[in-house]
Amino acid sequence: MSEDLARLLTNKPSLLHQAPLTLSLLALSRTLHGLVAEQLLTLGLYPGQELILMRLYDRDDQIQTTLQQSIGLDHSTLSRSIRRMQDAGLVTRRPDDRDRRAMIVSLTPAGRALQPRLAQIWEQLEELTVSALGHSGQDSLVPALESLERSLTAARRKS
Repeated sequence: MSEDLARLLTNKPSLLHQAPLTLSLLALSRTLHGLVAEQLLTLGLYPGQELILMRLYDRDDQIQTTLQQSIGLDHSTLSRSIRRMQDAGLVTRRPDDRDRRAMIVSLTPAGRALQPRLAQIWEQLEELTVSALGHSGQDSLVPALESLERSLTAARRKS
């Protein structure tokens, strides 16, 4: 007897169907991550590197730990991303003059040159998302997602 038939006969729902919201959010996350990754590859970037660049576009010459905290990446992930970006000639790292233990991350001209193209990709992704939701859907979804993220982050810290 197949698993699906056995489930129908016992009327027992699949574990996946017991958490439809979680399943939907995971599917959305995978889809969005894949779409972003495809777009970033056209710029020679890996996912997460766009966030580093955007923070540096807002304020260049940042201490690496400040970047880490503002983006929410763990230390090793951020270090690996910055190393890749250095190898690609997008950023530089140097010790802070006031605290030699701290590293300052700065944009290179090549990193700065990506700003218009990265902004265009980001705007296209936002337009695609908003067009699927509509503006009223966006206005209600953004606060709900922010609240959900805070709750899940707090639960993760407790575990």
